[in-house]
Amino acid sequence: MSQEPPELTALKRTLGHQLAALREAAEIVQQQVARRTGYSRSSVAKAEAGRQLLTRDFWQTADELFQADGVLLAGYERVLAAKQEHERQSREAELAEAYAAAQALRAPTATSSTQGAGAPVAPSGQEVLAGLADLVAAVDAERAGGLAGSLLYERLVIFLRERAETMDPIDRRELLRLLRRAAAAVAVSPVGSLDTEEQERLAQALASPGRVDAKVIDSIEAIHRHCKRQEDALGPRAVLHTVLDQRQLVRSLRNDCPSALRPRLLSVYSSMSSSVGTYFFDLDDIVSAMHYCDQAREAAQEARNTELASYALCNTSYIASWHGKVHTAIDSAAAAQSLAGKTDDVLLQACAAEKSASAYAADGQHKECMTEFDQALAGISLPAGRKSPESPAYYFHEGLIISKKSDCLLQLGKPAAAAVTASRALNLFDNSFTHGLAYCTLRLGTARLLSGDVDEGVRVIGEGASLAARIRSTRLTSEVRAARGRMQPWADTAAVTALDERLAGLRLGA
Repeated sequence: MSQEPPELTALKRTLGHQLAALREAAEIVQQQVARRTGYSRSSVAKAEAGRQLLTRDFWQTADELFQADGVLLAGYERVLAAKQEHERQSREAELAEAYAAAQALRAPTATSSTQGAGAPVAPSGQEVLAGLADLVAAVDAERAGGLAGSLLYERLVIFLRERAETMDPIDRRELLRLLRRAAAAVAVSPVGSLDTEEQERLAQALASPGRVDAKVIDSIEAIHRHCKRQEDALGPRAVLHTVLDQRQLVRSLRNDCPSALRPRLLSVYSSMSSSVGTYFFDLDDIVSAMHYCDQAREAAQEARNTELASYALCNTSYIASWHGKVHTAIDSAAAAQSLAGKTDDVLLQACAAEKSASAYAADGQHKECMTEFDQALAGISLPAGRKSPESPAYYFHEGLIISKKSDCLLQLGKPAAAAVTASRALNLFDNSFTHGLAYCTLRLGTARLLSGDVDEGVRVIGEGASLAARIRSTRLTSEVRAARGRMQPWADTAAVTALDERLAGLRLGA
């Protein structure tokens, strides 16, 4: 990541100075702010100095503590937006640099020997293979390295495209063997399960996009399905770089792909973009999340894929709801429902209704929220034969909807009802869906806490923290810290002291 720009540094310092000024005017010491927000005193000091941003929950709590009328929270949103935009631009610059370096390999490679008056001799097959072997070794070392892996694979593809004609048949076979090995390491991803024939087919398609066929797209889709299952269990960090690599490779195939297959390839691109958007959302990078959701919607519309267009709008709505952009959330959910209603995908229809419910909850509309949840649950209870196994909302089930309902009830100030609802949802969860299980457990603990059952609430929040530690989602970590922040009135009790020790052991403390 490139060095932080001066404008971002200045915004962080300004926000920190505002916090310090408000605290001093209220005659409150940093330790008191730390106890109220659930952070350490040193974290508060770093925030005031502009050296640490902390989370939205911290700034919202500080805003309420000092009665700042939203000034601190608005300042945090400005800093966060600037930080995320800087990170997005840095990633794009790194990718552009990688492709520029790869393109430079297209130039003829000079050797110590010459033809005639100083003309360079094309490298021999063995010289090319020696260079490829070095690149493959680097690929193996960078299997999980995101952009580095993509660059190395792109170089291999360029070698194949530009140098194959200079090689004899034996050398070409060795070249393909090396390329298959690289494809297994990067293009086919470290978590893929393609056989040798599938790897070779994908490698050849990447070298010559006009050779893309239905089986190549089948292979790409298989990799993406595997990544989605991995994310369900292990969180976004485990698969983000792999899906970004895959998405970039699909993008490189689009223009030269046979026209009959282009809509399907665009649909794969849309699906991958939606996944990346949700991963960045879980990592609290809202600018990137919205960017990829927009690209998912555009690709789906170009492919005339109504299901994926609706799904992209569902994700946009939920991200907007989470960050208080209620009008965008409601409008996006309405558009998603309209498109989902044109399909036979009942899971997608339930997903769109749930996103509409979440948008209404963010706007404080209880009746409308509950009506949408009723619609979502009615749709999800249809016979299994009516449900599409290929739905972009494949993971939707009754427990997830009820879990989301408990979250909305908490937002609407009904913790007792939220506790009953979350408890019901937990009984319906598949334990392999660690991500959703962690959120639901944290919601149940928070609801118990706010309902007055402190010891039980603290215990359940501890269980949710243990689940969150497996995934390392930024948003989940923020949820844990926010839950801990609500325990300040009972900070000296044995239950909370034990939880603090547990959080420290899980590296989830402030």
